[in-house]
Amino acid sequence: MDGAKNESAEARESYKDVSSQKEEEPEWNENYTEYGKWMDGWETRRKRIDGHDWAIIALSDPCELRSIHLDTAFFTGNFAPRFSVQAAHLVDDPKPIQDRRNKMGTAATDVELEKARELKSEDWDEIIPMTSLRSGHAETRKHVFEIANPRTYSHVRLNIYPDGGIARLRIFGSESTGRQLLLRSECVAFSNAHYGSPEVLLEASPSKGMHDGWETARKTERPWKIDLDDSGFIKAYGEEWAILRLETDVCIDDIQVDTTHFKGNCPDSVKIEAKLSNDEKLHSSDDSWITVLPKTKLVANRSNGLTSRNVVATKQPVNHIKVTIEPDGGLARIRIFGSKCRH
Repeated sequence: MDGAKNESAEARESYKDVSSQKEEEPEWNENYTEYGKWMDGWETRRKRIDGHDWAIIALSDPCELRSIHLDTAFFTGNFAPRFSVQAAHLVDDPKPIQDRRNKMGTAATDVELEKARELKSEDWDEIIPMTSLRSGHAETRKHVFEIANPRTYSHVRLNIYPDGGIARLRIFGSESTGRQLLLRSECVAFSNAHYGSPEVLLEASPSKGMHDGWETARKTERPWKIDLDDSGFIKAYGEEWAILRLETDVCIDDIQVDTTHFKGNCPDSVKIEAKLSNDEKLHSSDDSWITVLPKTKLVANRSNGLTSRNVVATKQPVNHIKVTIEPDGGLARIRIFGSKCRH
């Protein structure tokens, strides 16, 4: 199933706009435009400034990405020599940054680039690392890449290094039937909420600032010198935790941890556990919690601060999560993705 269509794009620089990434097969045209040879695809100008070119593309619907097909048809002396693809599942559909359709020969303005930077797309998941492309001759134009760990995304970022052209980008995936983002929860218990309550962690709206997140006090028993273990984690001298009751019973299949605004006070790591329980009072030390996100290093001030995607999907329904941070600090939001599953 072709689960993605080019709905909008933000091209860094272009001869031919990225919105020409269409379903029809590329065609050859002998004509020239005022900017150069007419090409059926996205072509950027020859790079004479620092950086590389990129485009952000909104999928028609969120879907579980399975494979990426690139076609460099007819781009024989001007194809992009390398590319990579990043992706994200954005909770709030961003407003259009620019109308790139039929604006050949223009580049993104500084204002448009600043709006694009707000998406922090350079931090999105890398689903295809930097990979070489071949020329657009008939025998070398087709490129097919399977995605090793399919996940649900709403937007992709196509990077080309450093410039050049691509005739077609086709994104294949399957609909995420029944998958939902849990937006309501109740805080059952927590260890510390000195600066902000964990009650807001599953809020749908983006965090407005550090005041709009869960933040604990600093550990008073912290050592005089911080040491790291062999895995790069801070050697534990304590932790903080919060237990949240979810709005419904779900099987969790993905988690995002938002550290936006928390720059000098981001936790070193986070761990998330889950369970199904109807008890009014739950204990953090209960050994019946199952791990859905093993202890994972965090990066400060990111829409998804997880340094690795190692979520363990739950095969049985759960209705509570326990968030543990080490040693202390703050989180803006936690996004729990799940679907209904049978008891």
